[in-house]
Amino acid sequence: MMKHKAAHTLRSPLNTNIFEDVVALPAAILKRSAVDNNIEWMQRFADQSSVCLAPHGKTTMAPALFKRQLKAGAWGITVATAYQAQIAAQAGARRIIIANQLLGQANMALVAELLAQGLDIYCCVDSVTNAETLATFFLQQQLELACLVEIGISDGRCGVRDQKQARQLAESIHALEGIQLAGVEFYEGVAKDKASVESWVQQAGGFCLQLHADGLLQHHTALLTGAGSVWYDVVAESFARLALPDFITPVIRPGCYITHDHQLYHQAQQQIKQRSALAIQLNGDLIPALELVAFIQSIPEKGKAVLGLGKRDVAFDAGLPQVIALYRHGKKRNVDLQHCETTKVMDQHAFWHYSSAVQPQVGDMVVLGSSHPCLTFDKWRCIWLVDDDYHLLETIETFF
Repeated sequence: MMKHKAAHTLRSPLNTNIFEDVVALPAAILKRSAVDNNIEWMQRFADQSSVCLAPHGKTTMAPALFKRQLKAGAWGITVATAYQAQIAAQAGARRIIIANQLLGQANMALVAELLAQGLDIYCCVDSVTNAETLATFFLQQQLELACLVEIGISDGRCGVRDQKQARQLAESIHALEGIQLAGVEFYEGVAKDKASVESWVQQAGGFCLQLHADGLLQHHTALLTGAGSVWYDVVAESFARLALPDFITPVIRPGCYITHDHQLYHQAQQQIKQRSALAIQLNGDLIPALELVAFIQSIPEKGKAVLGLGKRDVAFDAGLPQVIALYRHGKKRNVDLQHCETTKVMDQHAFWHYSSAVQPQVGDMVVLGSSHPCLTFDKWRCIWLVDDDYHLLETIETFF
């Protein structure tokens, strides 16, 4: 009995090619060489920036990929929920940042299980009410939870909005039993320019240093942490200018780098390569690793093909998936796809407008590149790992 799409195969798929029509399509695939390249590139960036790397696991929710990141040197794994923390722990993470508020008895109980196993778990707090609730719960469990004061900005996500609130919250956490003040967290992804990010990091870092100077940081490893997949270079450079003491560990948390993409994060990485001397000096670059394979379902009109994938299969919030290769009878067709475009996606279909030079046929297979990998991963429980020639190597399971 099939448990998820793309699981059915005509025969043992290993060492066969996805274009041999052995896998139920549509299917999501990961290129092994690109995944390995991206993991290694970002780890080198972090190491040479003298920051620790805790990749955001919500991007993939794939323990097999977490293990690769940890083996390459990642300090820990970042997550957004207690459930995700459990998955990260099962993959071998001993340090986990929950870059979010921890609420609810059931969620707290999941985290308590991890603390009881000796793991280092950090969570964000932006209200005294939440701090008091956490303290009551974990004190009853005879445990201590490391808490990070979350710094936010107006119209942003969570986080206290000014230094006065931040100080009051920090002092409250410090005074409570069951929790420990462990540093400062922020998310700069909503910032619009480099100057704003630098200013934000300077404020958060200055506040963290003041907490250290006043003897308020309690956990054995204090953190100053931020950085998503767009501004990680600016955050790392700003951390370096703060001259943090050894007691405070700087941690960046990009997640989408592991697969990169063909649109949103490709553009962001090009901007990073323009402004970061280190990113330029490092050999190589991030490479798109996540692709989709689908059939051409129908050609109802000249110049328009209907593809057999849609909103249930691929992200569409930050740009529609675009065809990057066309295959017929297992062989790649040498056609120019520059003037072709996906213009609309529905639940199970995509509208692809092609130029007269392409001449597709029903049953042809297309390879698509997408934008914003998080939402594509979320739609699959089984993703095929392939080599550069699209031979099937293994399956990568996700746990959303």
